[in-house]
Amino acid sequence: MMKHTSIWQHLFKTPHKLAWIDAAGVNTRCLEAGPADAPVVILLHGTAGSLENFSANYAAYARHFRVIGLDMLGCGLTDKPDYDYQIKDYAEHVRSFMDALGIAKAAVVGVSLGAWVGAALALAHPARVDKLVLVAPAGIIVDPEEERRFAEGLRKARSSAAAEPSWETVSAALKALVLNKETLSDESVAIRLDIYRDPRMQAAMPHLLAFSQGGQALREDQWRSLALPILVIAAVDAPNMFLTNAYAIARTAPHVHLVEMKGCDHWAQYEQPEVFNEHSIAFLEDA
Repeated sequence: MMKHTSIWQHLFKTPHKLAWIDAAGVNTRCLEAGPADAPVVILLHGTAGSLENFSANYAAYARHFRVIGLDMLGCGLTDKPDYDYQIKDYAEHVRSFMDALGIAKAAVVGVSLGAWVGAALALAHPARVDKLVLVAPAGIIVDPEEERRFAEGLRKARSSAAAEPSWETVSAALKALVLNKETLSDESVAIRLDIYRDPRMQAAMPHLLAFSQGGQALREDQWRSLALPILVIAAVDAPNMFLTNAYAIARTAPHVHLVEMKGCDHWAQYEQPEVFNEHSIAFLEDA
């Protein structure tokens, strides 16, 4: 029988708090753990995700950092303003969230869209981000046609899951993020299903996906200008656009450490948490 670990099993031994923070008028859900005086690490999930996507990482991070996961603009249980969210809007929401908590500077760990937002934040406000960890990174275009096809499929899958949320549609969307489908817990599906069943989310999904219409990726010269240390996770058993992106960023940005991980796809932090935690914590602690 395969071992099942729930979100609560990951968290129940770790002191933490769940709260809502006013980030420039956007009521933002967050989970915080670790010493208040430790270096800050902010965790950013992927498209239409939530802070639970890092459930297997909080405990390990909290032994070293003040770690904070948040539901990004319009996502999870965070407010959903009535306009289309572009990458700059996601990044400015994170900056406003940091301001609200009095955080001058933080390291950012981002998955997919979260990686893109973290890079955009570091580009727009270099004094606010000291390190980046990029998992299944978006925000760089290697093959424009493949990017267009992926964006079209993403809009279709997430729009379908939100328009008629069911166990089947949400499970299908999440299973696309993992290499071994059996690692996806029922609890992860159930939480995402509850989020998608919220009428506010159904109305907001087109806003959440507006960034996928194109024209917002960081240019090559912008990636080259990112002078901060960057760790890029390459999921080598999933030969897709995001693996190509990982290698492209490693070739382009000036201070990149590349880690190749096996046995995972889009959600390396979820499928292989022990390996991910070991590599990312070592990178984040390295002076």
